[in-house]
Amino acid sequence: MIEDMDVARLMRAEVEAAEKPSAVNIERAMIAGRRQRWYARSAGAALAVVAVAVGAVTVPGLVAPDRSSPPSLEMVGALAPLEPYTGEVTSPDASRIPAALETIDPTVQYVRFGWLPSGLASLQYGAGLSQTGGLGVFLNGHAGDPQNWGGVSVHLYPKGVTPPAPQVMGIDQRAPTVSTAPAPDVRGAAATFTLYDVDGTDRLSLRWQYAPDGWAAVDVSPWAAGQDAREIALHVAQKLRFSTTERVQMPAQVMGVPQNLRLIYATVNGPLTPDGWRWYASVSYSAEPPTANPGTQWAKTLDVSFSPYVVMTDKIRAELNGKLLHEPPNTTIDGHQAAFYAAADPSWMERLDVLDVRGMVVRIDAHRGTLDEQGTKGLFQRLDLAGAKPDWRPSLMVD
Repeated sequence: MIEDMDVARLMRAEVEAAEKPSAVNIERAMIAGRRQRWYARSAGAALAVVAVAVGAVTVPGLVAPDRSSPPSLEMVGALAPLEPYTGEVTSPDASRIPAALETIDPTVQYVRFGWLPSGLASLQYGAGLSQTGGLGVFLNGHAGDPQNWGGVSVHLYPKGVTPPAPQVMGIDQRAPTVSTAPAPDVRGAAATFTLYDVDGTDRLSLRWQYAPDGWAAVDVSPWAAGQDAREIALHVAQKLRFSTTERVQMPAQVMGVPQNLRLIYATVNGPLTPDGWRWYASVSYSAEPPTANPGTQWAKTLDVSFSPYVVMTDKIRAELNGKLLHEPPNTTIDGHQAAFYAAADPSWMERLDVLDVRGMVVRIDAHRGTLDEQGTKGLFQRLDLAGAKPDWRPSLMVD
């Protein structure tokens, strides 16, 4: 399952890629390629660890609450235990997912925010198979610090998967539980508050079942003084908008992908402010079958991403502080400046960045063997970019 620490890393990596990437280091890319192949070879041995990481084992305090005998407070960590919640609970949104998700379709917008507190800077949504091996859905409101996760996150877990404790360091290290306490019903289902100690800071998790045997969680890491994480979590949870038919909105359509590739992951993010230009969208395809372990599926992928093309100004140069905004072009394609790089290692990858395509930068990363002989340049010419707009924004909030 995609987790908060993964979200923070993904957002940091994607913001860096969208805003201020440096020139491609082919040697570094080859090292990364070898690392991915190592993950693929060792994935069998790691499956037990991944199973724990994605919640295949029930975590204490996360069993559905018994209405007749609410769980007692259990002091485990060093932070103050939760107090009983006595505040008001807003009425729930009527949308629902009728049955626990058995598969995750990356093209579906399963959840959107209906309400958020002030002080958040950006939103991100992702669905499918994460690089850490978890299958699920996340929706994140981030407070803006790329080094530390502060904000609100929503997770939807597939059928039978119990929410794990937050990740602290590595896939096998989990935050200790401080306390658990009963929460008011969420959308008609019994719910539980769990407080974790994540590197000495509070992380509150509100858990309930969105459908029988299908868990949902709203996690809150306070980002401002005086915030009541329980009130925020309850309000966010009650106002979520669920759907199994709404499609993820993308800035352009990826066309011409070989039929042997499967879409395994999609993510979009963007600013909350109307004038912000920092947005990002990407899709990932795998050449491996769905029965392969997650490491193998991610070891041979095609990734297509979109971000805004920005004309350099003195203000932006000052913000970048000497870093590059886009890869330096070394060729042209269809009249657009482009940067093309191919690693010497034939089992690794080639990368194509095409600049100022209807106000966007289009990036295509492909492991060898995922595309035909025309490679990334041929795929770029097959993309549907007719409706692309530089002021595109993901639709992650209910209008």
